[in-house]
Amino acid sequence: MRSMKSALWLLCGLVSAAGCSSAGIDESRESAGTQGDGIIRATSNGGRDQVVMLYGVTGDGGRTYCTGSYYAPRVVVTAAHCLQNLYQLFVYYGDDLEQDLSQLTSDGFIGLVPPPLNSPTSKWAQADSWQSHPAYDPVANAADLGAVFLDRKPPFDPLPLYRSRVSSGLNVTITGWGSNSTPTPTTGEGYGVQRSGSTLTMGNPTAADYHSDDPNPGMLDPAVRQTVLKTNGASPRANGCFGDSGGPILLNQYGQTYIAGVGYWTGLSCEDYNLWMRIDAFLPFLDLSYKRGGQDVLKPTLACVRPNPQGSLTAIFGYQNDNGVAISVPYGPKNASARDTSGLRPTRFEPGLHPFAFGVDFTPGQTASWTFAPDNNPSLTVNATASSPTCTAAQSVDSGCVLQCRAQLRSGCARAEESDQCVEFCAEIGHVIEDFVPECNDERVTWQSCVNAVAPGSSNWDCNFEDFIGIYGEGPQPPACQAKQDAYTNCLLGG
Repeated sequence: MRSMKSALWLLCGLVSAAGCSSAGIDESRESAGTQGDGIIRATSNGGRDQVVMLYGVTGDGGRTYCTGSYYAPRVVVTAAHCLQNLYQLFVYYGDDLEQDLSQLTSDGFIGLVPPPLNSPTSKWAQADSWQSHPAYDPVANAADLGAVFLDRKPPFDPLPLYRSRVSSGLNVTITGWGSNSTPTPTTGEGYGVQRSGSTLTMGNPTAADYHSDDPNPGMLDPAVRQTVLKTNGASPRANGCFGDSGGPILLNQYGQTYIAGVGYWTGLSCEDYNLWMRIDAFLPFLDLSYKRGGQDVLKPTLACVRPNPQGSLTAIFGYQNDNGVAISVPYGPKNASARDTSGLRPTRFEPGLHPFAFGVDFTPGQTASWTFAPDNNPSLTVNATASSPTCTAAQSVDSGCVLQCRAQLRSGCARAEESDQCVEFCAEIGHVIEDFVPECNDERVTWQSCVNAVAPGSSNWDCNFEDFIGIYGEGPQPPACQAKQDAYTNCLLGG
């Protein structure tokens, strides 16, 4: 599926619109040489399967490296600062990063994709989404905790969280994918290999752990210090280094290994000490993230009803997925819509609110329904009739895209994408035109209205249409609308 951000990038390059930006993508990045945690004086290479490497791609194509711990089905806990300014995020759980990077391949557009979900040799998962703790403060380094929601379950079971307060004087294991040497006090080398070592807990830090040469302002706040655990990393003990932020303290109790902390800070040159977010201080966030791994709300919605020129109506349905992961619900009793005879409704539901997913045609005397009963949810039915709310002018871009994608998907050509994917790409372009190139909006609407009215049948469509300028999407186009498409293109190009 194309990224919605990619639509904006393409259009910005096409029209050079004043004020057109990268939709909030910050081109700065955290590299392997910024403040983080890794393992110095490791006692062994390798470690628990559940301690994974986070491989991030930033908006400008840079790469970031961190560590995380798999603690719930399809959920990894890490440091919040590892999740900032990312465009894509992958989780790696192999043992030869250089070799296994070849498993990430280009999607032919913008971005990378991991091996298929059913690949037995895959060492990667991709993040469906990620989130920082709502109280995360990057200045104070407070609540530096985040969750990553995966597109698949890795081939091993999660590690449990240690839900009690960790005391001082405990020998614990630290493990991660970070650096094992420091050419300068703030840079590291040797990341990309999992290493493990032993260290000693020291209880809460104190105000003396604030250092002006490497400021960590949270150490001056007693409330922040209560959420932090300090470990003694002076030689000969192991200590964290760069490129492994988000890695765990592993605590063994009665034969069971627990995640007891999430690393976020280390001393200069990766010496002397580490600071860790305490698990017990953030259990509400971690428990909610556990739920969002596939057990939270997924429900259908009705956006509006749009009249068609021939007298029929189109009910525009959407969905709300409160999980952080995508959920698959195949057609059948759990995903049923009798009037969706073209099979336009989704079977894979992405995280978030998607109010304009697909359209169902009906006549004024009929009812269009969608019954939805995914696992872990009650059965819900949404109905649309002639008396349902009509689409407003503010919804015209999105509802127009539903009609456009409906026409393209039932054209008889092979599908390149599903309705909700098509609609989101189309709507992103439409809203950018409205905001930045309003003088071309009439041409856009005229072309789109022509497409919407073309009848099904591959003889009416160019099934092999190629979108060379990147604004028409992956669907077919009707030759009958070529003149209107040219007028739209010429307007954008200034012709």
